[in-house]
Amino acid sequence: MDSPKRSWSLSTLPPELIEEILYRAPPESLIRATPTCKEWYSLITSKRFIYNHLDRSRKRFIRTVGTVQILDPVTRTRSETPLPKEFQRPYGVRTMVHCDGLLLCMCGYFNYRNTNLALWNPVLKKITWIKPSTCFTTSDYYGIGYDIKKSRYEYKILRFTDHRYDHNVTYDEDGPEVEVYECKTNCWRTLAAEVDWQVDLSCKGAAVMGNMYWVASKDDEQYILGFDFSVERFKDVCFCPPPAFNNYLACFDGDRLSLLQQDEEEPWHIVVWVTNKLADVDVLFTKYFSVSRSDVPALLDHTDMANPVYFIGKHKRIIAWCEREVFGGDDEISPTCIIFNEIDEGGVRTQLETERHCGYGYFGTFFCGYVYVPSLLPLPV
Repeated sequence: MDSPKRSWSLSTLPPELIEEILYRAPPESLIRATPTCKEWYSLITSKRFIYNHLDRSRKRFIRTVGTVQILDPVTRTRSETPLPKEFQRPYGVRTMVHCDGLLLCMCGYFNYRNTNLALWNPVLKKITWIKPSTCFTTSDYYGIGYDIKKSRYEYKILRFTDHRYDHNVTYDEDGPEVEVYECKTNCWRTLAAEVDWQVDLSCKGAAVMGNMYWVASKDDEQYILGFDFSVERFKDVCFCPPPAFNNYLACFDGDRLSLLQQDEEEPWHIVVWVTNKLADVDVLFTKYFSVSRSDVPALLDHTDMANPVYFIGKHKRIIAWCEREVFGGDDEISPTCIIFNEIDEGGVRTQLETERHCGYGYFGTFFCGYVYVPSLLPLPV
C-alpha cells in the first residue's frame, strides 16, 4: 500500500533553522525573497540579521569600467550589469573606499580636478550624493567608518587634503584641511588636525573594524597612518617594512592589516607582511610568507596600467585582480586584459582572463578594481 505523500516547505522548519539557511544565501537572493512573507521581510531587513549576514559573507572584487563587473573569487564567476547613470561618462568613478558593503565613491569629470562624492550600495542599487562643506578636489583623501563604542550603524566620512594638486585647481584657501561628515545629521565638522604627511598614491585606504588606514610617508619614513572614528583623531600605527617599489595595503583576517610588496626590478619575488591585531597596544608588521618563482607575474605590469587589487586568502594564498598587456598576437595594439590570479608559496595556481580590451577605445582607471563584501545595509544618509 502506497504511503501518503508528504508536503514540505521551508516555512515548516523551526525559525532558527530558517534563519541559519538564510544566512548562507547571497544577498541578491535575499532581496528577491523579502516579498515572500511578512515574517521573512521583517527578519531580512532587521539590523541584527543584516550585520550577522554581512559578517558571514565572503569577499568579492568589483570593477566599474563601462559596466559594473563583480567577480566571486571562490566560484570564479563574473557578473556584469549596466553602470548606474550617475557614474556614466563624462562622469566616472575615480576611486572608492569600502566599509560594510557601502562604497564611498569619488566621482567627477575625467579631465577636471573637482570631484563629487557618492555613497553606493551595489546590491541594493542605491546611490546618494554627499554635499561638500566647500568643495571636493582630487587633492582629497577619504575614509568611512564608525564609532565602535556606539552604534555600528552611525557611519562617518572622513575627508582630508594634502594640497598635492592645488596648483591645478581653484580651491578655498580658508577651507578645512580635515573634516568629518556624520551620516546621521548630514553635516560636516572641521577637525583641528594638521596634514603634514603624504599618502602613497597607490593606497586608497583600508577599513578595518570601523577605522581607516593608509600607507603614508613623512621625513622619508614610510608608515601606517590610521584614523580612529571613535575619538576622531589620526594616529601613527607602525612603521612599514623596508620599502619596495610597490606596496599594497589590505584588511587581513578581519582585525589586522596585510602589506604586499613587489619590486619592479624583481617581479618574481613577492613578500607579504601582516600586523598583529590593530586593537593591541603595540602594532608591528611580521613577515607572513614570500613567493620567489619565475612564473610569478608583475601585478603592476607597468606604470600606465591600473594598480592591482588583492586580499590574502586561506592557506597563505594571494588573491589578486590586475591589468596586463598581452603581446604576441595579431592585434596592431596589444590588448589589455584583466587577469584573476591565485598565487601561493608554490607559485601561480590560477590565472584566469576575465576581460579583454582591444584597440584604442579602452581607458582604464587608476585602480583595477576593489575588494568589497556585498551587504543588505541601507544607505545611512
